[in-house]
Amino acid sequence: MKSLKLILVFCALGVFSGAIGQVKLPAVIGSHMVLQQKGDAPIWGWAKASEQVSVTGSWDEQTVTATAGSDGKWMVKLKTPVAGGPYIIKISGKNKIVLEDILIGEVWLCSGQSNMEMPLKGWPQWGGPIDGSAEAIAAANYPTMRLFTVKKATSFVPVDTCSGQWETCTPLTAADFSATGYFFGLQLLQKLNIPIGLIHSSWGGTAAEAWTSSEYVSQIPKFATTPGKCDPELFYKNAIDTYYKEQEKWVKSIGFGFTDPGPAWTLTKVSGAEWSDIPVPAEWSKTSVGAYTGIVDYQMTFKISKGWVGKEVVVELGPIDEMDVAWINGKLIGSHLNPGDYATPRVYEIPAGVLKAGENVLSVQVANATGLGGINGKEKDLKIRLKKSKSGNSLAGTWKVRKAGTFQTLPPMPDCVNCNYPNTPTMLYNGMIKPVIPFAIKGAIWYQGESNRYDGLLYRKIFTGMINNWRHDWNQGNFPFYFVQIAPYNYQDKFSTGLLREAQEYAMKTLPNTGMVVTMDLGNLKNIHPGNKLDVGNRLANWALAKDYGLVNTSHTGPMYRTMQVESNSIRIMFDYMSGGLTSFGNDLVGFQIAGADGVFKPAKAYVDDAKSVIVYNPEVPAPVAVRFGWNSTDVTNLFNILGLPAAPFRTDKWDNK
Repeated sequence: MKSLKLILVFCALGVFSGAIGQVKLPAVIGSHMVLQQKGDAPIWGWAKASEQVSVTGSWDEQTVTATAGSDGKWMVKLKTPVAGGPYIIKISGKNKIVLEDILIGEVWLCSGQSNMEMPLKGWPQWGGPIDGSAEAIAAANYPTMRLFTVKKATSFVPVDTCSGQWETCTPLTAADFSATGYFFGLQLLQKLNIPIGLIHSSWGGTAAEAWTSSEYVSQIPKFATTPGKCDPELFYKNAIDTYYKEQEKWVKSIGFGFTDPGPAWTLTKVSGAEWSDIPVPAEWSKTSVGAYTGIVDYQMTFKISKGWVGKEVVVELGPIDEMDVAWINGKLIGSHLNPGDYATPRVYEIPAGVLKAGENVLSVQVANATGLGGINGKEKDLKIRLKKSKSGNSLAGTWKVRKAGTFQTLPPMPDCVNCNYPNTPTMLYNGMIKPVIPFAIKGAIWYQGESNRYDGLLYRKIFTGMINNWRHDWNQGNFPFYFVQIAPYNYQDKFSTGLLREAQEYAMKTLPNTGMVVTMDLGNLKNIHPGNKLDVGNRLANWALAKDYGLVNTSHTGPMYRTMQVESNSIRIMFDYMSGGLTSFGNDLVGFQIAGADGVFKPAKAYVDDAKSVIVYNPEVPAPVAVRFGWNSTDVTNLFNILGLPAAPFRTDKWDNK
């Protein structure tokens, strides 16, 4: 790990390029790119120390020069005209570089976790299609829209370049690009009729602190390894050590044992009415196990020849959703106790002397908390083989199984958001944001939050800190920052998405030039990746069109809670941004709760009163004092303004512990 850190430091210093003596550019500066119009566009790179570099844009043929510093870095700023092109840029030092097909227009950064990463072609293999994907891809021939995707990368230290390239928007390139980002850019392209450049940098399942620099994240005590400092390498080690200790306690508490030797049932061939036959591999829902969150014991028997006895042998079981412990003849051969390992192929080596000629018993205990459950790879993934051989004997077929405990009756498992490289504070800022700074952008769009629902109150500091961080480092002032509030989904855990959504709204109300897209009507309770990315992208674009491009009649936000008034046994809720009035489009309002002074919230009835306010009540709460709306993870709400934009979730109380 230390050697990796040293290599990254060299890269960050530009040593890899300056030492060669050739002018080099970061990946984000290249042919087919879009430069932000009517501004000073930074162009930078590396050369030999003290080498003079000149840069000329063909739109005005004005040449600007810079001298590489002792670290080999140089930078100039080109004054860009109004939108247009194509142009070329010539860069000269000891060598010459010509960048072709350059457009001038509007550039936006698209970042976040999986709902931003999700491509236009969707993720059908994980049950994640994009609505209208085929039609959108077929129509994606837009020569003046340019796409750049930052390849996923983590780093303990900030680096100056990334992997990626600018591409013209075609059906082929659009299919793999962020669906949310694509629809956002397409709306701008069609409304503004000028070139649009999109820089996409996202990573599924990641927390906002990973996208924040050390300087800013260290201001939050939870992430500081010493006062005022965050060492991501040390933070990662401490997080892993702590999690493993908590995980071991939890695993033992639920009877999910990784003992050696194993439980009695792993020692011999099982029988009895509690055991049933299922095909393996298979998802639980496609077998007699059914949709299930809990523990399932697996067993099968196999035979080997005498020639295998005493030799190094490997068992391959493919991916298992989510955790597993495996034994052969009662001998522990391996385990994966991290729910995040659901996609990791299991490869376990069998110690010499464990296998015996003739029949052997392979036992696997599988625990599933939220996913599909099961030994669910492909048949070819399951085999036993000699260590020095790639081929072997198949382990796919009919196995014995029994349910060994449902998670509905078990204590919650420990969580560790930061127990992998992508989620370690600063790692994605270092590897995926810093490399594109200071490329001139108009603004940023952001879709993230699901991985921070564990502490919605803390997210207020994390999210606002990240936005301030980016604005500071880009040095473009308070550039527009528009983001998506997380959608309804059945997380099946105790964490409050209400507090997380409230923190997102807090950022909008606290920081200038920010805007929030509400998606309470666009979620999918069975899929954390809703397929409707068209409306998400359009709603983001409408913020930009209304606030940044002068289309003042563009509707960009739905109703937002303003104040409440107790009226006898009901509460009247007043809103801002009603845009002509409130409506549920003829349906009974849902998603409201009401409470008295005891703080116990109960489902409430509600109705729109004269299109101007909402009356909320419950006869069981005769003296109400507080209302919540859209507060639960699974609340799919139906309160809109007359233009069809949904009302934002809210609460009128401050009872964080209720």
